[in-house]
Amino acid sequence: MISIEKYGAEKAHLIHALSVTPEQAQFTVDNIGEMIPELKESEHPYVIMKGDQPVGFFLLDIGYAEKFSFCPEDGIGIRALLIDRNLQGQGIARDALKLLPQYVGEVYPQVNSLYLTVNCRNEPAYRCYLSSGFTDTDELYLGGPVGPQHIMMTSVCGRG
Repeated sequence: MISIEKYGAEKAHLIHALSVTPEQAQFTVDNIGEMIPELKESEHPYVIMKGDQPVGFFLLDIGYAEKFSFCPEDGIGIRALLIDRNLQGQGIARDALKLLPQYVGEVYPQVNSLYLTVNCRNEPAYRCYLSSGFTDTDELYLGGPVGPQHIMMTSVCGRG
């Protein structure tokens, strides 16, 4: 059973072991342990759980609309999503992403939509987001560190 939990220090030693392949490291965070202390107040870390085992990680960025003009004021961003390299291909990311609209609606009542960008060369992630209910806005974000990115979004359950 896949679930989403707020990151807490008690999970630190478990999630710091999560890793991606060298090819994927250009598209997402590759060292969670270094990133956590550097998070801004608007960046909320979450853990993807499979039963009682951490299997993935992502950030919800409540300041996303202030950084990116394509995100409306009542939207937030998903960033730094990763599933451990040894557990990829099992539908974990898809299942977690399908849970997100309802989860966000419960935890962030002011939010109506979720936005993300995915590198145009990261075809597996792009397909995953599509199969999870995200829509390609048909616009590109050109400020990514490794090339153009698709802008994708989904509505929060019951809103948007």
